[in-house]
Amino acid sequence: MTSPHETFPGERQQLISQRLARYGRVIAADLASEFNVSEHSIRRDLGALAAAGVCKRVYGGAILLPAVEGPLDVRVRKDPARKGSLGQAAAALLRAGQHVFIDVGSTNLAVACAIDPQLPLTLTTNSPLIAVQLMKLPRAEVILLGGRLSPNAGGVIGLTAVQQLRQFSFDVCVLGACAIDPDNGVTAFGLDDAEFKRAVVAASGQVIAAVTNEKLSSVAHYQVASCEEVATLVVEHDAPRERLEPFFGRVTNVVTAAREQRRT
Repeated sequence: MTSPHETFPGERQQLISQRLARYGRVIAADLASEFNVSEHSIRRDLGALAAAGVCKRVYGGAILLPAVEGPLDVRVRKDPARKGSLGQAAAALLRAGQHVFIDVGSTNLAVACAIDPQLPLTLTTNSPLIAVQLMKLPRAEVILLGGRLSPNAGGVIGLTAVQQLRQFSFDVCVLGACAIDPDNGVTAFGLDDAEFKRAVVAASGQVIAAVTNEKLSSVAHYQVASCEEVATLVVEHDAPRERLEPFFGRVTNVVTAAREQRRT
């Protein structure tokens, strides 16, 4: 096995990428000590990884940058069993009589699909695809926000949608999260999307975020909400311990979804 003293920049960057994938973040000083190189060398490595879109540089180290998954019509076809399990766990948190906002997102579509049809709810969304699913619920009143549709987000965002939100007060919002990190909270890739999500959080009594493993301990470009503003974080049954543990004490409640049922 190659010792830390024998690693070259390419090897170090591969090893650092593996650490980011496992832990979600790395500290430059620790890496410099482990690989027996200067912090300047490590900063160069992190800069190269950041340029490749693997991570985001932060003071003292770097945080994993999740992959941009593309338009909603692509995302809904990816990992349906995993998202279905998250959807069931999040939907089980809803209570009769609540006014619930469901944000855009493929995991949030799974939440909409899992809502108990006998539950009387008022459900507002900015996603036409989610609205179609919600209309199947016989005891639900469904409200769809209007405005400019973003094909990539899969829903309405922007000024018109934000202005409409000022007319609402939600008991709960199921927030779409591009990434969530203990220190940086929920973040989004798009500026307009982040602004819209911040308005949703401001209009909501409680925030629920259901996230796949890849989004844990990672950070996107624009701030949405701190971890302290998230009432419940719903995670997969096999969420990596190294990524999940830092959220305890930062998020009020962490709910683990059941193992997904595989078709035979």
